[in-house]
Amino acid sequence: MSGPITAEPDGGRVLNTALLAGVGSLLAMDVAGAFLSVSAGLNPTVLDALGPQARLSAPITMMIAMTVLVAGATRRRRAVAVPAAALLAVAGVLAFVSGFFDGGYAADLTAGQRVYQIALVSGHLGVSVLASFRLARLLRAKRP
Repeated sequence: MSGPITAEPDGGRVLNTALLAGVGSLLAMDVAGAFLSVSAGLNPTVLDALGPQARLSAPITMMIAMTVLVAGATRRRRAVAVPAAALLAVAGVLAFVSGFFDGGYAADLTAGQRVYQIALVSGHLGVSVLASFRLARLLRAKRP
């Protein structure tokens, strides 16, 4: 049976805050990256820069998914938090792996753009690690 978590130590609150801050930072980087892409001529419009050919941002669909997943992963109800945390952990890894298949890592970028891309992908992997810690905490928590 899954129900609310009975008692989660303060570490759970800190982890939730870190997850929310991590995803919030990624969303800000994604929007900034889209504008950078347009100003550098990598994409013709902001919507293109937030689509499948994004080089300095995640596609908007990934941004929406991560927002929904972090909202679920930080809930107290196990039935919502466990699958959301698991999917959020996978999403971060998928963001990294997708760059090998969509040409993102092979794109002709300046050194500064490449550093930005690496920071963004590292942020996705960092959120994945945080979501994994959240998942482990949820699976260890006592049920009522």
